[in-house]
Amino acid sequence: YVSGDTDIMADMGWIGEYYAPDIGILCAGGHFTMDMKAAAWAAQKFFDFKVVIPCHYKTFPLLAQTADELASALTGVDVKTPEVMETVEI
Repeated sequence: YVSGDTDIMADMGWIGEYYAPDIGILCAGGHFTMDMKAAAWAAQKFFDFKVVIPCHYKTFPLLAQTADELASALTGVDVKTPEVMETVEI
């Protein structure tokens, strides 16, 4: 599941139930999209991800935070935090 440029939305509920995705790429930079706290809440409330990759953070000074808050909130989930332009294998 790729959240796109969004915040928490009710449609996440039926997407999680109907499609049951294992991997979530969640925008988590705040300011323009979900922040780390909201992304963690959405992941726990609407999905049962095995892997979460945060995006739209660490890309320019306004979004300079880390994904530590997201990773610590999602126990039992493999939170991957690649550097910009880094490739990860899932």
